[in-house]
Amino acid sequence: MKKIIVSVLILGFGTIYAQKNKPQANKIDKKLVGIWKGGEKDQQIEGVEKLWVMDRKEDGTFTLIFTTVQDCEINQHVEKGQWWIENGEFHELHFDSGNTDVYTYQIVDNSHVKYKAKSLSMEMADKEYTFIDTKIEDEN
Repeated sequence: MKKIIVSVLILGFGTIYAQKNKPQANKIDKKLVGIWKGGEKDQQIEGVEKLWVMDRKEDGTFTLIFTTVQDCEINQHVEKGQWWIENGEFHELHFDSGNTDVYTYQIVDNSHVKYKAKSLSMEMADKEYTFIDTKIEDEN
């Protein structure tokens, strides 16, 4: 009987924790859903060009494929996580690191969004880190 009660409590707390950490549907800006591309050079790390493709889902999950170019060496990295809007700001939780980055954002038009870093998990070469994402596929 004790094992059943402990199991039910663990399951219950696990469900509450998962719901607490999952962005609510009303915290998703549907204009940001879809597949986006972007890039920057020398802003994050001096001498490094970074290109990416971001697949942002309506359920608040994302997959991000980074390609970096430095001294003619090309590397690729895939990150997964959750995204949501809170207090008018874009939040991005990276599952690998457990870090959350926060950006202000401005929808320029249906195909372009401008982001400006507010709070980042890593230090940037440029303290005013900004970038523009371009939509490359419309959701049906």
